[in-house]
Amino acid sequence: MTSVAHATPGRWIGMGWGIVREDLGNFILITLIALALATVGSFVVAGPLLAGLFIAVRQRLLEGRMDISDLFSGFSFFIDTFLIFIVSTIFSLVGLAFCILPVFIVTAFYLFPYLYLVDRKLTFWEAMEASRRLATQHLAGYTVFVILLLLLNLLGLMLLGVGVLITIPVTIAAITVAYKESVGFSYTPQETRGPIVIP
Repeated sequence: MTSVAHATPGRWIGMGWGIVREDLGNFILITLIALALATVGSFVVAGPLLAGLFIAVRQRLLEGRMDISDLFSGFSFFIDTFLIFIVSTIFSLVGLAFCILPVFIVTAFYLFPYLYLVDRKLTFWEAMEASRRLATQHLAGYTVFVILLLLLNLLGLMLLGVGVLITIPVTIAAITVAYKESVGFSYTPQETRGPIVIP
C-alpha cells in the first residue's frame, strides 16, 4: 500500500486528463452509454454505472486497456453500489442543508467508496468508512479537489452540455489516480498489455 503526504488535486486532475486523452474515443463512448442508461434507469442504476466507470479506468491503468463491458462490471456489485449512491446522496443533501461548504466536505469524504468496493471487495459501509477515514487525513486538500472537479464539470455543461462527455471521465480518472497514489491498487497484473505509466 502506498500513501501520499498530502493531496495534490491539480496534479491529479492533470493526470486524469492524460489518461483520458490516451483513449479519448472509448472514454467518450463509455460515458455516453452510461449517461443514456442513467437517464433511463434513474438513480437505480447510477451506483453500478459509476462503479463500472471506475472499473474501466482501473483496467486502463493496470492493463493499458479498457472495454465497454467494463462499464457493466459494476452491476456485479449492484446492492452495495446502489446503497453507496443512496447513502452518500442523502449525506450530501444533509450537508447542503447546512450551507455550501459542508456539502463539499461530505463529498470529499465519499470520493473513494466505489474504488474501495471494486478494488478491495469491501461491503458498502466498510467502503464508505474507509473513504471517509482517508479523506479526513487531508481534508482541506480533498475538499479543494472536490471544488476543482465541480468547476471542471460546470465548464463541461457550459460547452453545450457535450463537454461533460470529456469532463466526467476526467473526473473519474482523477479520483482513481488519487486512490492509486493514496491507497494503492490491491493487485498488480502478472502481465500487462501496454500499461499506462503515471510519472
